[in-house]
Amino acid sequence: MAADESKFGSCCESLKEAMAGDDFEPLISESEEGILYMSVGIAEMDDKEHGMIDHPMFFCPFCGAKVQTAEEVDAKGGGDEPQTH
Repeated sequence: MAADESKFGSCCESLKEAMAGDDFEPLISESEEGILYMSVGIAEMDDKEHGMIDHPMFFCPFCGAKVQTAEEVDAKGGGDEPQTH
């Protein structure tokens, strides 16, 4: 989802810019389910390709605003476990 269409990034311009990623794959992104994730690592996948490990973000790393709750993430299917892609 594009940062302009996202509900995330309205707390500060820094988060909006970090999610834009026109020239690179952003480390902070919104999933199709509407969950804000931050990439926190790299993992080798079954096909020997590398994938990113993402973890839900609950607070903006730039201004500290609460952007989503654990309950919202759970309701959207994000759970406590990091996601890989």
